[in-house]
Amino acid sequence: MLHELRRYDVAAGKLPALLDRFGSFTVHKWKEYGFRLIGFWTPLLGEKSNQVVYIWGWESYEERTRKNAAWRADPERARKWAETEQDGPLVNRVYNQLMEPTPYSPLDRGEPYGPDPATRAPYLFELREYQAMPQKITNISDRFANFTCDAFRKHGFRQVGYWLNRIGGNDHQLVYMLAWESLDERVARFDGFAKDPERARVFAESEKQGPLVQQVTTTILRPTAFSPMR
Repeated sequence: MLHELRRYDVAAGKLPALLDRFGSFTVHKWKEYGFRLIGFWTPLLGEKSNQVVYIWGWESYEERTRKNAAWRADPERARKWAETEQDGPLVNRVYNQLMEPTPYSPLDRGEPYGPDPATRAPYLFELREYQAMPQKITNISDRFANFTCDAFRKHGFRQVGYWLNRIGGNDHQLVYMLAWESLDERVARFDGFAKDPERARVFAESEKQGPLVQQVTTTILRPTAFSPMR
């Protein structure tokens, strides 16, 4: 399975119109074409608030190519785009990257990140992107596999998925997603993890030859009403 992370920079003032087009038309058409929509979000805070973020799942790159070609050739899609963009495009730019799940990714192992969404309020989701130091991406992934995932579990983190970038972006990137009941819960859980003496020991041991991570980017996401992942 491949996962495709897509981000749209939305034209000024066009976010409501774009979300309406996705919710009332696009996601329904995707189902007709056999697209697997994993989740759909808008950033909660900061300079990225005029974006939409979503993830597709593909069995193969060939499936992606074939289904996207059929979708783009759909005459109903062309009519809808023309109708909704009479006053200009809704999207300024699209970023996408194809990612491969790690062996320890809960999503691809069928492990739930929380109770049935019908029984609870929607979570907030956190997309975290680690840019590795040169030649250190394997070290980062191994540390997650052998320590961090278990430590996160011990400290009450809800882990959604872990991926390594394959196409788009760069090949020195680990991407993962967490789920939170609230921002306050996030702060408390990370504080507990940061103070864990075992974490300090493992991180010191794994970074004897220098740091593994060059940069961390994090985005807090709120699921839309039509997001399968909530």
